[in-house]
Amino acid sequence: MDELDILIRGGRVVHPERGVDEVADVALAGGKIAWIGHGDGSRARRVLDAEGLIVSPGFIDTHIHDEEVDDPDTAEQALLRQGVTTAIAGNCGSGPLGRDILPSRSRPWLNLGYLTGHRCLRQAVGIDDVYRAATAEETKGMVSLLERELESGSFGLSFGLEYAPNTSPDEIRALLEVLKAFPRRWVPVHIRYDGPRCVEAVQEVLDYARETGLRFQLSHLGSMTAFGRLSEVLALVEAARTDGVDVTFDCYPYDAFCTHIGSTVFDPGFEERWGKGFEALEAGSGKYKGRFLDGAIYAEMRRDDPDALIIAHVMNEEEVRLCLAHPRCAIASDTLLKGGQGHPRAAGTFPRALRILRDEGLSWPQALYHATTLPARMAWIDAGRLEAGAVADIVVFDGERLRDRATFKEELLPPEGIAWVIVNGRVAVEGNRVLPDRAGRLLSREEATEEA
Repeated sequence: MDELDILIRGGRVVHPERGVDEVADVALAGGKIAWIGHGDGSRARRVLDAEGLIVSPGFIDTHIHDEEVDDPDTAEQALLRQGVTTAIAGNCGSGPLGRDILPSRSRPWLNLGYLTGHRCLRQAVGIDDVYRAATAEETKGMVSLLERELESGSFGLSFGLEYAPNTSPDEIRALLEVLKAFPRRWVPVHIRYDGPRCVEAVQEVLDYARETGLRFQLSHLGSMTAFGRLSEVLALVEAARTDGVDVTFDCYPYDAFCTHIGSTVFDPGFEERWGKGFEALEAGSGKYKGRFLDGAIYAEMRRDDPDALIIAHVMNEEEVRLCLAHPRCAIASDTLLKGGQGHPRAAGTFPRALRILRDEGLSWPQALYHATTLPARMAWIDAGRLEAGAVADIVVFDGERLRDRATFKEELLPPEGIAWVIVNGRVAVEGNRVLPDRAGRLLSREEATEEA
C-alpha cells in the first residue's frame, strides 16, 4: 500500500452535497483524498485523532476584500483560522486589477482567486469621480481591460453600484457583453440601493441576468435588504429563478455592515434610509476606533480619513437570520480590513453562521452545505466535497464547541472549536495556530468545473 501523508482517524465525516455523514477515516496523499472508509493507516506519516469531531470540506468564501496590497497575511490568516480554505476576492467592484495584485499574491495562505472590479476598471481609464457615468470612449477602454483580465484567469466581473451610483445601463451592458465569450464567469453585485429602494435595486440585477443569461450573485443580501424588505426580495428572487434566471446570493451573520466612511454609502441622508443616525455608527479603524460617531467626528473622518472603516449597526437581526437560513443562501464573510482593523466578520463569520443554522434546526450536513457545496457550485469551484480524488481541503472541528469569539472591540479573535484546517493536503492550522508553511495556491478561472 502506498504511504499516506495524513490519516484523519475516526471522525464524523460530513458529505454536505449528499446530506449524509458517516464515522470513517479519511486518508490523504499527494494533496488529495486517497480514500474514505476504514483501512490500514499504519503507513501514514501523521495521524490526526478526530474521534468525536466533525470532518467537513473546507469552507468556501466567495466574497472577501483584498485591497491592502502590502498586507496579504492578516485577512487570509483570519479566514484560515475559521476554516476557510478557498476564497474569492475583488468583490463590490473594488478590485484590484490582477496586474496590480497578483505579483504580490503568488504564495497565499489559502486557495485564492480574484474577480475584476468595475470601479477599478473605471479608475484605470481615468474616471476619478465616482458620481460620473463613463463616456463611450472610456467604456471602450474598460471593455479592453476586462477582456485582458478574463483572458488572464479572472473569475468574473464584480459591481459595486452603490459606490458608483450613476453608472449607466450602457456602461453595464457593454461590460456584461464581454463576459458572454468567457464560460463559467459570474457577476457578483453590490446593488445600487440599500434600505427602502433595495427591491428596485434587486430588480435591476434580475433584469440584467434575464437579459444576458449570465450568472449573477447578489452580494451580502442581508446587509442591503434587512430593513423590513427581505421577504419581498426573497420572493422576487425565487420567482426569477422559477423563470430560469440564473441568480444566487450570499449573506454574513451580523446585523451591522462595514465600509469606508468616505464612500457614497455615508453621503448625507443616510439617516433617512436606515431610520438611525450617528448613534448607530461605530468607527472600525483609525484614531476613533471603538467610538460611536457624532456630527463633528463624522465630518472630520469624511474630510481627513475617508478610507477609515465604519461599522453601521442598522440592520434587523431576524431578517439576517432568515436570509442565512434560506436554502439558496451561501455564507460569505465580506472580509474587509484596514491596518488589521475592521469588522469581526473577518474572523468569526463561518462559526457564527453555522451556529445560527444549527439553532434554526438544520442538521450538520444541511448547515455545512451553506459553507461548502453551495458556494462551490455558485462560483464553479471544484471543491466543497469529500470523496476519493478530490483536493484535500478539509476542516476538522468540535461541533459542540464551535463558536465565534471575535467582537467589535477585538475583531480578530479566532473561534473556538477548530482542531485542524487542511489546505491542499497539508495542515495549515492547528488549534488557533497558523503554521508557517503556506499551503494555499493562486487560483485561475480556467480551472473551473463544468458543474453548475
